[in-house]
Amino acid sequence: MEKRLKLETSWGDTQEVSLEINSYLNNKGLYIGLVSYGEDYPEPYGDITVNLNKKAPDYCGYVDVNNMPELEKFLQENEIGEFTGIVQRSGFVEYPLYLFDVEKLRELCPEGMAEYEANIGQARVPQTKELSR
Repeated sequence: MEKRLKLETSWGDTQEVSLEINSYLNNKGLYIGLVSYGEDYPEPYGDITVNLNKKAPDYCGYVDVNNMPELEKFLQENEIGEFTGIVQRSGFVEYPLYLFDVEKLRELCPEGMAEYEANIGQARVPQTKELSR
């Protein structure tokens, strides 16, 4: 079962959400979306990342502060990612580049992260450690 988080929206309500992780088709960049849980069934809520003309480095993404200004607070409060200090302008908006916490993303959306990492050639290999005697 996916891990659920609380998102305080700019409209003053709170949404119960989980992460959806995938890759953009054109450049294999990290896509992170939100799924909300209403009365009947889960449904797409919005996109955390945006696909700009400049691909973000692996495990990074430009955050959609244009459509959801509350995202930066959400990402920081849930320790999902941190601002790199870099922004990319598109139109009238400057999108902040975030470096996402890989282990946190694996915890919140293991299947999506496995697919994303396979797409970028970073398939995880389980580590085995020798027992000390």
